[in-house]
Amino acid sequence: MKDIDRRLFMQLFGAAGATLLANPAFAAGGDIDRISIAWTSDPTTLDPNQRLAPDPQSILRSLFDQPLDQLADLTLAPAIVSGWKLNDDATSLNLTLRDDVTFSDGSKLTSADVRYSFFERLQAGHELDLSTGFGTVTDIEILSDTECVMKFSGPFPTAPVWLAFATGFIVSKAHGEAVGPEGMKTNPLGAGAYKLKEYTRDSRIVLERRDDYWGEKPSVKQLTFEIIPDSTARLAALESGTVDIAMELSIRDVKRLQQGTAFNAVAHPIGRLIFLTVRSDGVLADKNVRLAAHHAIDKALLSQAFFGGDAVTIDAPAFPGMQGNPPGYVFGYDEAKAVELLAASGFSPENPVELEFATSNGQFPGDYDIARAIVTMWEKVGIRAKLISITEAQWYDLNSTGKLPPISLFTWDNPTGDPEHFTGYMFNDELPFATFKRPDVTAMVKPLFSEPNNEKRIKAYEELNVFLMNEGAMIPLLQSIQTIGFRRDLAITPWSNGWMEARSISLA
Repeated sequence: MKDIDRRLFMQLFGAAGATLLANPAFAAGGDIDRISIAWTSDPTTLDPNQRLAPDPQSILRSLFDQPLDQLADLTLAPAIVSGWKLNDDATSLNLTLRDDVTFSDGSKLTSADVRYSFFERLQAGHELDLSTGFGTVTDIEILSDTECVMKFSGPFPTAPVWLAFATGFIVSKAHGEAVGPEGMKTNPLGAGAYKLKEYTRDSRIVLERRDDYWGEKPSVKQLTFEIIPDSTARLAALESGTVDIAMELSIRDVKRLQQGTAFNAVAHPIGRLIFLTVRSDGVLADKNVRLAAHHAIDKALLSQAFFGGDAVTIDAPAFPGMQGNPPGYVFGYDEAKAVELLAASGFSPENPVELEFATSNGQFPGDYDIARAIVTMWEKVGIRAKLISITEAQWYDLNSTGKLPPISLFTWDNPTGDPEHFTGYMFNDELPFATFKRPDVTAMVKPLFSEPNNEKRIKAYEELNVFLMNEGAMIPLLQSIQTIGFRRDLAITPWSNGWMEARSISLA
C-alpha cells in the first residue's frame, strides 16, 4: 500500500540548546528518571475522543497513540498506521496497521479497536467531539487484524489529517465496553508511551513510561504534570526547583530566563491564530466600518509591545508557509484609509461609530491589554469601543444565542495547518463557530469540505481568504507563540502544533 507523505505547512519549530548540569533525576544512558511540568489546566476528561480542546492534548498524547503522527513541523508520518491511501473521490480510506502495537494492559491493538474508536462509539451515542471530524464515517470494514477501510457518506479529503488531530486517538474496544463512557473519563487505557500512575484532580497527573511500548521510548521515565493555572506561580515553581519545565510564561520572563545561567526558555510560533471575530449584522453590516476597523490596527506594534516582536503579524486566516495562505496578499495598516472609509459612512473621531468589543482576560498572555491597545487605535480614527470581559465558555454561549458583541478578541488553534480547520470552520454558518454569517459565504466554503482534488481545494481556500479579507469578514492579528521555560540541563524541541511531546525532552 502506498504511503502518503503530506507536508502540511511551515517550518516553525526550533530547538533550545543548553549546557549540561548535574541532576540526580538523570539516569545513565540518556534516560531521565523524573520530569515535572508546570501545566496550565487540568483535562475535563481523560477520554481522548471526547473533547477537541487544545490544552489537554499533550497529556492525552502521552497516554494514547494516534493512527498517524505529526512531526515537529506538522508533517504527517506513519504511527500505528503504517500505510494509508485515500481513494480518488475521497469517499474511503484504506489503512494498514502495525502488528506489534499493544495497549498498556498488554492486549493487542487491531482493526477492531479502530472500528470501535472511530465508528462504533459514535453509533452507540457516546457524546464525543470526535463526531466533528468523523461523523461522516458510515462504516469501517475490517479486512484483517491489520487492515481496514474507512467509508464516508461523502468526500472527506482531510481524513488523514484528522487521524493525527485532536480526538483522533485509538482506544481499546474491550476496555471501553467494560468501563463504559463514564469510566473512560477517569480510567484511561491507551497504546501510548505512558500509563497513568497517579491523578489528583486540579493538582497533579503522574505518568509512568511503559517498558513494553511498541515505539521509540521517550527519555523521561516518570512524567508529571503539575496543574498551575497562574503564570506567575508557574514561573515561581520553575525557579524554586519544584518543576523542571514551565509552560506559557510571559515574554518578559522568557527574555529574563534566557539571559540567566540556571534556566533557558524558548518562544516559538505555533498553529494558533489571534484575531478579531466580526459579525455581519447591526453596526457591522456596513462594510466600510468593518474594513476601517482592520486598517486602523497597527499589528506590528501589538507584536512588539506584547510579544517582544516574536509574534508574526498576519493578514489572512493563515500563517506564512501554510496551505491556503494567499501568496503576496497584504492588508495594510493605514489610519488615513480607515478615516476615509468611516467618513464615507458618516463617521469621524468627533462623531464615532459605537460598538461593544468582547475580550477574554487571562485566556492567553496579554489578551486584555491587546484589546485595550486596539480600543485606543480605533478611537483615533472614529470608532468608540466599549470593552467587555468574557470567558471562552461565555463566547461560545453568546455566539450560539446570537448575543455575541459585534467584535471580539479570540484565539483559534489549528494543529493540523489545513485551511479547513481555520477558514472552513470559521465561516460555515452551519457549524457553531461562525460569527460572520452570510449565505453567500457559507455557499462558498461548504463545497470545499468535500473537494477531493487537494490542489484545487487549496487554491480555492486562497481565493476565499482574499475575498473574506476584502469583505472585512474577520480581522487577523498575529500568529501566536508558545513560551516554555526549562532547566539549562535539558533540551526542548517545540512542536508547531503547540503540544508538549514527551519525546521532545532530552538531555542537553
